[in-house]
Amino acid sequence: MLNEQISSKALLIHHHKQTGRLDLTSHDIMPLDEGRQFTLGAGRAFSAWDKETLLNVLLDEMPEAEFIGPNILVRGRNMLVWYTPKQIIDIPFRGELIRAPIPGLIYVAQANRALRSFAFKGNARPTPDTELFYVPLGNVYSGGTFCNGNVNLPRNISPSNIEVWQRFVLESTNTHQGTICPMKGIRGFEDLIEFYRNLSAKAKTFPASRLVPLTCLGDKIRLSDVIKPEAAV
Repeated sequence: MLNEQISSKALLIHHHKQTGRLDLTSHDIMPLDEGRQFTLGAGRAFSAWDKETLLNVLLDEMPEAEFIGPNILVRGRNMLVWYTPKQIIDIPFRGELIRAPIPGLIYVAQANRALRSFAFKGNARPTPDTELFYVPLGNVYSGGTFCNGNVNLPRNISPSNIEVWQRFVLESTNTHQGTICPMKGIRGFEDLIEFYRNLSAKAKTFPASRLVPLTCLGDKIRLSDVIKPEAAV
């Protein structure tokens, strides 16, 4: 296959035994001695786009072109992260709909994991250093997941499913307190309902001081921590 009339490239895969990091470099194959021998040229590091393109070729797939929404923070083949700013919504409880403000929320959809969502403080677009808090609603479990009852959520990690995932978090009926207390200053689920009744009548923004931070061994958890492949949260 190798001759001077064919332009060839070699792909080298570099695997770090301790960290597990996988890197790829692309090399032109250079002829020597009038094409009787060949050697590798200088390598070029693969970008994330190069890796995605190669994977599509190997899988015989051609991704559809689409616009990327301004609310998307991270997008990969197996993960999608986006956010909604603080807003006023109708919060459904059993037999009652309470219109009240909620903080900004970050959503993490990941292959082979349950949908996760976290609250954040402020108005700015989240960054890798953004500190995460529990969503101050019912049905919330540790790690940012939710009780989903008999709801079947999309498994395909695609921006086209963002609306369905958001509606699940924001429009599902709050029926009980999950495995964690999602807000400071409450003792149970009835206190959560009463908090939103009062907030509906008095406030236009959610009091950030009531948010409960996510922690691991006493350390604050930030957005960069939950999107790592080995993340426990």
